[in-house]
Amino acid sequence: MSRTCLLLIALLVSNSAFPAQPSPHNVAFYYGSEAPIGSLYAYDWVVLQQDRASDARLELLRKGGTRPLTYISIGEMARSHRYYPQLKDHWKLGENTAWQSSVLDVSNPEVQQFILDKLIAPAIERGFQGVFMDTMDSHLLTSKGKENPSKFAESQARLIQAFKQRYPAAKLIVNRGFHLPESIHPLIDALAFESWRDGYDASRNQYTTVSDSDREWLEGQLRHWREGHPDVPLIAIDYAARGNDTAEQARRLRDEGFVPYISNGALNRLGPTEPATVKRHVLVIHDLPAERMDQSAAHRRLGIILERLGLVPVYRSALEPHPEEPLDDRYAGAVIWWETGNRSNGLCRWLAEWQSPTLPIVTFGQVPIEPACRALMNIGRVAIPGSPLVFSSLQPSVGEYEGGRLPPSPGTPLPAMRTGNTWMTATSEDGSQFHPVYSFEEGGTAVAPFVLEYGPDDQAFWLFNPFDFLREALNLGTLPAIDSTTESGRRILTAHIDGDGLVSRAELPGTPLSAEVIQRQILRRFPLPHTVSVIEAETSPQGLYPDTSAEAEALARQMFRLENVEVASHTYSHPFFWQPLEGGPAPKSDFVQYGYSMNVPNYNANLKREIEGSVSYVNERLTPPGKPVSVFLWTGDARPGERALSKVRRLGLVNVNGGNTHPVPFGSELAGVWPDARPVGDELQIYAPVMNENVYTNLWTGPFYGFRNVIDTFEILEKKGRLKPIGIYYHFYSGTRPESLNALKEVYLYAIDQSITPLHLSDYAQRVQTQYFTAMTVTRDGGYQWRGIGAPSTVKIPSDLFPDLARSHGVAGYNDVAGQRFVHLVGADPLLHLTPTSTNGPYVESANAVISEWRRSKVAGKWLLSMVLHGHQPVNLKLAGSNQCDITNGSPVQKSRDADSQSLVFSAADSHEIRLELECI
Repeated sequence: MSRTCLLLIALLVSNSAFPAQPSPHNVAFYYGSEAPIGSLYAYDWVVLQQDRASDARLELLRKGGTRPLTYISIGEMARSHRYYPQLKDHWKLGENTAWQSSVLDVSNPEVQQFILDKLIAPAIERGFQGVFMDTMDSHLLTSKGKENPSKFAESQARLIQAFKQRYPAAKLIVNRGFHLPESIHPLIDALAFESWRDGYDASRNQYTTVSDSDREWLEGQLRHWREGHPDVPLIAIDYAARGNDTAEQARRLRDEGFVPYISNGALNRLGPTEPATVKRHVLVIHDLPAERMDQSAAHRRLGIILERLGLVPVYRSALEPHPEEPLDDRYAGAVIWWETGNRSNGLCRWLAEWQSPTLPIVTFGQVPIEPACRALMNIGRVAIPGSPLVFSSLQPSVGEYEGGRLPPSPGTPLPAMRTGNTWMTATSEDGSQFHPVYSFEEGGTAVAPFVLEYGPDDQAFWLFNPFDFLREALNLGTLPAIDSTTESGRRILTAHIDGDGLVSRAELPGTPLSAEVIQRQILRRFPLPHTVSVIEAETSPQGLYPDTSAEAEALARQMFRLENVEVASHTYSHPFFWQPLEGGPAPKSDFVQYGYSMNVPNYNANLKREIEGSVSYVNERLTPPGKPVSVFLWTGDARPGERALSKVRRLGLVNVNGGNTHPVPFGSELAGVWPDARPVGDELQIYAPVMNENVYTNLWTGPFYGFRNVIDTFEILEKKGRLKPIGIYYHFYSGTRPESLNALKEVYLYAIDQSITPLHLSDYAQRVQTQYFTAMTVTRDGGYQWRGIGAPSTVKIPSDLFPDLARSHGVAGYNDVAGQRFVHLVGADPLLHLTPTSTNGPYVESANAVISEWRRSKVAGKWLLSMVLHGHQPVNLKLAGSNQCDITNGSPVQKSRDADSQSLVFSAADSHEIRLELECI
């Protein structure tokens, strides 16, 4: 192809309809599969292996602003590759015995077409947004390639031309494409090369130091790109056996003008970034089968604690093979909970290789007998102590947090630590001392039965403050924690209704359908944001109740037209068990009281009909124009598998329901609070914030007014440090009885009397996704930033620190409530600096609305504020830090002063959105 044509292609690419993308600042070549998605968002581009990247991973990376590129070997193909059997003999030039692969004749047009159609096209169709072309010089391993290298260079150029013509928006990185003709250079988006200073010899599995002469040769090859294409990033890939010094290696490369990436020989270690990535993920190991993770103590007892500390739990069963990839590049630590005895010396030996003060390992539960597992716990000796035990050296929360009875005669082995900080010392009758709970430099230990005090019916009470213990044992420091409970300093309120019972008749005059009762007495009376769902088999003319369908569908349409209602599906036939729909084990017969789903004639439940089918039904028959389904609510046991979660994600919906959060007085409190979410592979199930009225009415057997007790749950969750939003969650059948309806009204009246920011359930779910799918970075001068699925709108910080509003941007203020300090973040790219001194000047203390815009400056001794807030109620805003603020422009509001805090209050009479410009002194 002529040079003129190539230049036209380049112009076509640069002037295409796709927006220009900035050059990448951080690029990763990650060939593993175990790294959490959240840890990859710190990179602008990530090169992945196709067979190690799920569709969920690709979509979530794209949504979070990280461009996934696929690795493509164009010069050779491994014999283990799935397409290797399709290679024709005359396509092969020779063998690369070091990698057990065949060298491809890329000069053959058939090979070029094969690469495009079989390797590149499926990847782009899956969602990869570019290609990294590797092994471009493999032809030099063969005599034919050595005889005429220019022929192969021109052939590779034609392949690149064809790729860019077919996919003009896709990015292209080439590895050591020094031999490519100049005419093709404008089509290359980045040039990568390996081993600038530190190399890796795969044949000997050795890390090497690059000689000065080799580096001088490289510099000569790069000179053309530096001078002729200064806008093309030069990516230097260097290697290191361990990650200890990689940050300094990367900094040196960056100072020399490269985009650096430092990894191990397998390219499954994540390299350092600029700004530096803060490790928020924690490896959580349980000893139940992998499919029962959500029933493990590690998940249902520890998950919420880790989340509220700002960490992201990554669960793994001890029954699975231990991870193959590094831990120190992605995890802040590891937590183990032994509860069944399924332990492995091999797993513990592998963990010991990574344990350090920067990767501490914390153990809960039974004392293992395996030596390697005991070594992780820093145990000096283990014995069964004589009884009774006498306790001393108690950390203040021990026996005072929830449970108060320390077992004087445990009858189980107890450890004595080698060194560390004991939280309790137990002395036996012979004077021997044991340490059931303690921390040490590389982790911590809390052994049964000194972790939880158990009661009947799965009740459990923490015997010490697990938040403080994990902060100490994991060496967490001053980590800002993404929060999903609070918006603009006030507690989030959500309300959602499962479709069950929409067609049930109420025991009220006229026996209306329960949907009519709920609409009239709840949805219209309490104009808060609601998420409302239907079960298709209940409301459809082809469903179980055709005689009631017309009335039911009319009511559903009325509800979905309400401005405060967002639309959800609650499936087609209400499956009671989700695992069997994906080929998982069927539940025990004792649990199948109602069958596997609603008894729809001639129908066997399947995922496609339950998910896509029910969503289509709601969208086509019930929703008003422009207001489609936005939420999918799980039914029954609410334990969807990866396929079910994937189907919901691909529809563009958030999913909610499941978990079992319902702490009550005289029952489990913190130990009865489930986490916000359940990871399943690369998918994420969002749990309901609080359980529904079934729990409070004993599965609807009475008392039917029992849901009023959810108020106790809300108060416990607040008392424990605001563990959850106020989540009002119930079914339509709550409208069938006067007692249940009155209880529901009582709950609503309580909720609207609190200091709240009402949000739709989908907004809450998105905040949980942000919590899990976000990377936090810290700049060289200590500023925190976030990248991923949306920016957080609230973070918690330690109570002895404040947001530095002068150095931050997108930070509107903070509020101290429930023993926590909540900071309000605004916009897509907030920057948070912290300071030990309180902020100077006016700031938002709290609001019942989302702060969507915020600017603050000081001019001529006066503070100028500009803000936009929008919510679901007439906006109410509290401003602290100034005694006098005058409104210079904006929406009509009434100004007053809060009697308790003396904060300035700005209230709109009836507007749910306000714009304000203030001048304060």
